[in-house]
Amino acid sequence: MSASGDALTRDVTVPPSRSVRALAGALGLWAITYAALQFLYVITDRVLFDRLTPEQVPTFLQARDVATALSATAVTMVYLLWRWVPSLRASLNPSSTIPVVGVQGSSHTLVQQRLVEWIVALRWIAVLAVAAVVVVATTGRVRVADEAVFPLWLGVAAFFAFNALVSLFASERMARPTALATQMLVDVFLLGWMLHHAGGMTNPFAGFFVFQSVITAIALEPRDNHVVVGLEAAFIVLLTLVEATGLVPPACVRGLGDVCMVSEGLHLLAAGLGVTATVVACAAFVNTLAGALRQERDGLSSARSALMAEQAKLQSIIDCMADVVIFVDPHGKVLLRNQAAARAWPTQDHGDLRVCHSTAIWNRLLAKLMNCGPHELHPILNLGGRSFEATYARVCDAQGALRGVVMVGRDVTERLQQQAWRMQEERMAVVGKLAASLAHELNNPLGAIALFTQQAIKRIPVEDTLADYLGTVMRNANQCKKIVRDLLEYARQRPPERRDLAVRDLLDDVFRTLECHAQRARVDMRLALDGATDAHMFGDPDQLRQVLVNLGLNAIEAMPDGGMLFIRARARDAQHLSFEVQDTGPGVPESERERIFSAFHTTKAQGTGLGLAVARDIVQAHDGSLVVTDAPEGGALFTVTVPLGAQPKPQEAHT
Repeated sequence: MSASGDALTRDVTVPPSRSVRALAGALGLWAITYAALQFLYVITDRVLFDRLTPEQVPTFLQARDVATALSATAVTMVYLLWRWVPSLRASLNPSSTIPVVGVQGSSHTLVQQRLVEWIVALRWIAVLAVAAVVVVATTGRVRVADEAVFPLWLGVAAFFAFNALVSLFASERMARPTALATQMLVDVFLLGWMLHHAGGMTNPFAGFFVFQSVITAIALEPRDNHVVVGLEAAFIVLLTLVEATGLVPPACVRGLGDVCMVSEGLHLLAAGLGVTATVVACAAFVNTLAGALRQERDGLSSARSALMAEQAKLQSIIDCMADVVIFVDPHGKVLLRNQAAARAWPTQDHGDLRVCHSTAIWNRLLAKLMNCGPHELHPILNLGGRSFEATYARVCDAQGALRGVVMVGRDVTERLQQQAWRMQEERMAVVGKLAASLAHELNNPLGAIALFTQQAIKRIPVEDTLADYLGTVMRNANQCKKIVRDLLEYARQRPPERRDLAVRDLLDDVFRTLECHAQRARVDMRLALDGATDAHMFGDPDQLRQVLVNLGLNAIEAMPDGGMLFIRARARDAQHLSFEVQDTGPGVPESERERIFSAFHTTKAQGTGLGLAVARDIVQAHDGSLVVTDAPEGGALFTVTVPLGAQPKPQEAHT
């Protein structure tokens, strides 16, 4: 026999404890059903016996006993099938089959191993059925010869012992061709033993030989099956010959009136040859059918392997893509995604594209899936600080039926940044032209207004009401001049003229500039140098002074009722220095922390919205950063971080 089934990939056997529990439950169920039927008969016997003649009673009792045993056996068979059929259904699932590595191209799979387990369960059903028949035949009115009672019970015990032995071994051992063939031949021998002591080959239960040949054809490979079926047929012929010739006559079966009926040799020979022919024919038919099914299974397995290989190749290809790729079915359920998509959405709670789209976009997407008409849908997804533009493409089969949609999310962060930069440049160009026009058209009139108003104020007594009016004109003229100056500074920022400067001197100059403004606003100023007492840096002192003075003035204006203003210089590391401007005012809401650096955005009644925008541009021109946070003591904390620089860094002129 082939040894190709000796190596199985892994052990998926049913635990012996499960088999023992199933067997114990089956025996208990059989006993309970048999007892219940007998109890029912005790109740009904009085009524039925009164209607039967004495000659009918033995026949009735015989039929009743057989019906009782067969009913209990049928209930037990249904119970065992219910316990084991789910295992068979799972084992026949194509997705669970795993080819077994063997020799000579064996096609053994886990299906065969699970099938063997199921066959073992069927063997127990057969054992129980045989036991039930023997119980009926040897208890009460004995239906067999007295000398056959012990051999029959010996055969039942042998059946029980052999099946118990088979159940104790792991199923991968029982699935080996040698073990399977041994099981089949032992079953044939025990069945022949019991038939020989119950009337011989004329016994109706000789049909079990056919059942045995069918199981053999299903469980074994064709070559092994031919050997076992040939041995089974030879055994049946041999048993038929020894019974028909009278060398070893079969035990008789008692009929009505306890008459021992012995089959004639010709009847035994005809029955034996008929059973043999049926066994061989059924085995050949089932073997052919099983071979065709094996070929179909192998073809499906090869196709499945090829499909899995293609799917793995497709997966590896899309995993190499930096874009997010997701394939969904017509209902939006995600069927395939690449590693970029898995990183973007590690868990998909909905199992569909609702994980990355809002309800409105989701509804539009479903409409796109179900409608072949044109749809322009390119939503922007924000993932991990990057922006992805999602585009969609319909996937249809050869017949044009919709199979799903592919979503590709392309990183457009740089593109959006460039668009924003171009918009800023365009806005700067407009502001520059506007500022130049304003400077040309307004500076001279405003200068004249301010000059003549100042002269008029000097000639008018202070207590005159007209002096107040002229003071208002003077203040508004100065405010207009400041707006024009801010526009010019924002639109025509010059590159920093870097030179060596002392940090202490820079802060002292800023302190002197802000001191008078702080005194008028009842603001107490504090200056501190944290590790930067003797620090020097390369930078534009005028521009840096403008930034710090602007931040200081904003802080003073944020404290109309007085407060504390801290200006610090802190050495961050060997290459960077930080300037901190902290106040005790109301602070800056988190929603406004980025908007306040945008041009023309202001929270002050008379502000131009250009001071902080100019300050950030100057700091960025120094390769630094300007951020605002909450101060630990309350209020706002503006931090300017700039590199110290070993030498002046050339800068390209801004237009």
